[in-house]
Amino acid sequence: MRRIMGRAACVFLLLVLSACTATDQKEKETILTKTNMDQVEIYPYEEGSDSEHYITYNDSSKEIIGESYIGLFINGSVIKNANLAIMGTYILVPLTPIAEHLDVQVKWDAEKESATVVDSDKTAEIVAGKAIVRLNGKEVQLDVAPVHIDEDLYVPLNFVTDVLQGEAHYFDGNDTTKPHIVTRMPHVMISRYPDSATEISKEEAVEQVREQLITAFEKKFGTYTPLADNEQAETNDDKSMLRKVITNLAVQSENDRYYVLPVVYDFWVDKYTGDVYTYYNGLVMTIQLFNPDNENALAFPG
Repeated sequence: MRRIMGRAACVFLLLVLSACTATDQKEKETILTKTNMDQVEIYPYEEGSDSEHYITYNDSSKEIIGESYIGLFINGSVIKNANLAIMGTYILVPLTPIAEHLDVQVKWDAEKESATVVDSDKTAEIVAGKAIVRLNGKEVQLDVAPVHIDEDLYVPLNFVTDVLQGEAHYFDGNDTTKPHIVTRMPHVMISRYPDSATEISKEEAVEQVREQLITAFEKKFGTYTPLADNEQAETNDDKSMLRKVITNLAVQSENDRYYVLPVVYDFWVDKYTGDVYTYYNGLVMTIQLFNPDNENALAFPG
């Protein structure tokens, strides 16, 4: 009897320890918040156009943009009034939004036009006009010296990559083989995600979109059945074509934080939250959270 009781106690202890380990793992995971891309509209500058070009943000505020405008996205969110600067062939980005979105601390010294960046166990000293950053006492060469503009320090993109160990890319608005969030608008894309943040897989992203499309499909057309291997979709039949799209869903590419799946136009899936967006690349580019319960969910414009 004692032997049986001893074994039972061991099993119970193992179960408790396993539960504690699972709980600890869950607590260590970083849960990222949603991005601010829902309801964003971008009317990018086009040469020869007399129209007013703009970005409308998710809080309904509007920013007028011109020929020289370069947008900024950090960790999948669009940054309002970023006002990037150009020095020769280099693009400089304000330090403040970088620090806010990448969760680093900045101590400013206005008199010396300098800043101390504290990033976990790393400390970087930045001085306007000096292309050398001291990172934990060691020198890091920047592409170009930081510039003091409007009470902020503007830094080149290799500050993000070489000092903060993040990703930074410039998209010229044309070459879609380069990393980008949206098309047709020049922009800088910066990202650095916590190691403890868990990405969903491509397969999970596909299933997320498929489930939502099936929900929307059945509200409009009735019961959904996948297109059979030997069945041809009727090109003039919306129901048939949508069955084909849903059956053959796949991740085509990635644009930083999002998996991209072509439907009638692109669907984006946030790798960290699972949120599903639609990206309509019309004259005015529109990004919206997809709502499969909306009666107009499948009323694709264009």
